Amino acid sequence: MAGIDKAAIAFSIAIVAVGVGFAAYAGNVQDNTPAVSAPVITKTVEPETQTDPFADIADKVKQDAESTTTKETIVEDEVMVEESSEPKTASVEIPKGTASPGCETSNACFSPASLTINVGDTVEWINVDTAAHTVTSGSPANGPSGVFDSSLIMGGASFENTFDEAGSYDYFCMVHPWMVGNIQVN
Repeated sequence: MAGIDKAAIAFSIAIVAVGVGFAAYAGNVQDNTPAVSAPVITKTVEPETQTDPFADIADKVKQDAESTTTKETIVEDEVMVEESSEPKTASVEIPKGTASPGCETSNACFSPASLTINVGDTVEWINVDTAAHTVTSGSPANGPSGVFDSSLIMGGASFENTFDEAGSYDYFCMVHPWMVGNIQVN
């Protein structure tokens, strides 16, 4: 019996020594790994409480109807901005609660989900959600297209992209792939 007990003790000590050695090696490897930091979005925007997701659009349409330089037409989920001369900036909101699936059923993951602008215009995506999101050109099925990518946009921050070429630009959130949108550039 004493021989078996000694063998069991020696085997247990060997297992502990291997575990301690592996932990020390992994800690050393982790400490020597180069640190990679994500880009930091520096422009912050205070989140606003919005009860009606289309209230801002209706106010904008009313204001722009009185203006001679901008005319907006709302067609269901799409906002079309017809500009007369100088480049403009259009806003797309990333609403609260979009980090959980469900917004895709009502096409409300980005507000508006589809936007029509002119060449040279800028789109600003404003994250009013508390979760971090991305605005990445491409689609969840095919992946990023490489045209634009915001990296992580923290809650209260924003991202802008100027569109210099006509075309249709699908985009999505890499963190929450049910979130999709489209920018049509004329």
